[in-house]
Amino acid sequence: MLPEPPSKHQKKRVANYLSPNEKLIIITGIGKRYFLISLFILLFVPLILTYAGIFMFFGYFEITQYPWLKFITIPAILWLIYDTPKYSHLLRMRQSFTYVLTDRRFMIIRGIFSRKILTAPLIRITHVTVEQSFFQRFLFNSGHLVIITAGYDQREIVIENIGNPLQFKIWIDELTEKLEGTGSSKDEDDDDEEDEKNSEGEFKLRSLST
Repeated sequence: MLPEPPSKHQKKRVANYLSPNEKLIIITGIGKRYFLISLFILLFVPLILTYAGIFMFFGYFEITQYPWLKFITIPAILWLIYDTPKYSHLLRMRQSFTYVLTDRRFMIIRGIFSRKILTAPLIRITHVTVEQSFFQRFLFNSGHLVIITAGYDQREIVIENIGNPLQFKIWIDELTEKLEGTGSSKDEDDDDEEDEKNSEGEFKLRSLST
């Protein structure tokens, strides 16, 4: 299964981060299905219950069998307030995290106004693992991608809730094998080490135990 070609907008968005003759394979973010279902549960369900309770309370309509439903507004508003940090975080992840795969490297671009970039050259990727829970696999079609890179200070890059993680892993594996098969050993710049810290948890780096 070939990846969907990046759109013109996506290409323009990452053009400044690509090297000459570097081929763009795919640009993605957190899983679309994961985003839509989570947003519906966290935001739209309590909003619907809130407005339904308000309309019933003021008599616009009523369910005679369950007259107490007009007071559902109170728990619905509390639910909405409780979920505010969660759906805000979800929206921020959707807008500010971009995952880019080229024929040379894997990049994580973080931020809307400011930018942080993490680069993992394909030639240095030694292992890719997919972690999926039951709901991630069968409901959200998303998962966590764990990329282990070689070097004197081994790290594993954990990318959370990426869409279609199994296929993404296959693409990385195929590109890595192609580079190894052709004997390509082009060195990539190491100036992205300062961007390997993330305080929000959407992607993080963990030192491998020795």
